[in-house]
Amino acid sequence: MSFEEIGISKDTVSRLEKQGITEPTEVQERSIPKIFEGYDVLVESETGSGKTLAFSLPVIEEVSGDETQALILSPTRELAKQISEEIDLASGDNVETVTIYGGVSYGPQVQGAKTANIVVGTPGRVLDLLKQRKLDVSGIEYFALDEADRMLDMGFQDELEAIIDFLPDKRQNLLFGATIPRDLKELCKKYNMTPGIIRVERKKHTRNLSEKYIDTKRDKKLSTLYTLLKDRERDLSLVFCRTKATTRWLADKLRKNGVDAQELNGDMSQHKREEMMERFENGEIKVIVATDVAARGLHVDNVSHVFNYDVPDTFDTYTHRIGRAGRQGEEGEAITLLESDDHRKWRQIKKKKKQSKDDTKIERMDKDQLDLEKVRT
Repeated sequence: MSFEEIGISKDTVSRLEKQGITEPTEVQERSIPKIFEGYDVLVESETGSGKTLAFSLPVIEEVSGDETQALILSPTRELAKQISEEIDLASGDNVETVTIYGGVSYGPQVQGAKTANIVVGTPGRVLDLLKQRKLDVSGIEYFALDEADRMLDMGFQDELEAIIDFLPDKRQNLLFGATIPRDLKELCKKYNMTPGIIRVERKKHTRNLSEKYIDTKRDKKLSTLYTLLKDRERDLSLVFCRTKATTRWLADKLRKNGVDAQELNGDMSQHKREEMMERFENGEIKVIVATDVAARGLHVDNVSHVFNYDVPDTFDTYTHRIGRAGRQGEEGEAITLLESDDHRKWRQIKKKKKQSKDDTKIERMDKDQLDLEKVRT
């Protein structure tokens, strides 16, 4: 189906075509008509599948005037900014959007919210402005959550519930995530939301993503990662670690061995994070070493490789990590490094993967075939 066939105006279609977006993805094709029909939706579709346009295009077509009619929440400042940018590109001058997040001055955000049709923000700063009565949501018709599952994982449930209490009862709820956890269903039940559930199969989007794992010993782990990085024709790479301390240590070791790597963690200032992400997107930095929290909301199309230096704690976290490689149909590779103590957790991840009906095979790499490079420590 075309965008016009699912209700998108010719002007918007023209703006999308200028960005190289010529036909809707599956999540857009299935979600947009339901939203136009006025239904609440709860959508499960993985990172990189086109969720942002799935909930924002119908909103763009419907809002007008100078009243705030849509509130879109995301778990991180980076993602909030990216959502606003996508909306601006798709809507042109027809819609006014403001982005609200912490770490910067209140003034421009408060001023922008007075005339914005769409407010995109993070839960903490949005709730802050609501409590100060500096954000008027009395005319909200659309309430959207992007990466709703991650917001709950990150501990935003209290903020989300407090924000919902400010909203008018009559509104359309658009809830999107890579998974639909029980907590999200309970939130819907608590606030009498009865959304139609739309699930997009993961395998439709991960078919170009090769998943692998390799056994390693603790004293060989750095050398293994370094060798994997050096042996591959890579564009941009993400390396995931469990702690902030590990990101700092690992990025430093990689730099000492000639790899252009920088850490990304929650201790960094907003300005520093934004500066680093811009350099990463531009290819000035080739490797980002990050914690899960710091990387949430990070969407960069040219990431070709994801390395799990530390095994993720859950299958959902694994899914979110690897979903950042091989976006928009490009080929990607995700490699998990396993120490001997990691196998029990890894078996649980593979079991959950099988239960999710994701039939993508995770291949075992032969560590004996890897000629380990010596590393400076």
